Amino acid sequence: MDSHDNFKQTIFSHYKNISSDQIPLTLLNSLCDKITDYYYDQYARFREQYPKSIKRYSTFQLKDIDHPQTKKIVVGFFKDELGTKYRDYSKLLLGMTDKELENFEQWWYDFERL
Repeated sequence: MDSHDNFKQTIFSHYKNISSDQIPLTLLNSLCDKITDYYYDQYARFREQYPKSIKRYSTFQLKDIDHPQTKKIVVGFFKDELGTKYRDYSKLLLGMTDKELENFEQWWYDFERL
């Protein structure tokens, strides 16, 4: 399996390109640490759980970044760091409008209460 640093570099590069330097690097770096930790743990667990898919879970795949859990991590991180000003950075990294972010937050709220 690729190293934790390789996972982070892939994730960081992805979000750095999206942010076009509109998000402070220290904030972006901290966010990418959280996302990397989540996916590195997930991949390690999936490699054990699904041994026939070991190759699939050896290198981080950017298609996984579109998972709702990633969006939840992004929004939650910015809420914790910025309070009520979380929306602008969240929308930028997730490519969402105000309405789309509002709909996502409502969807996640409903999902957690199932």
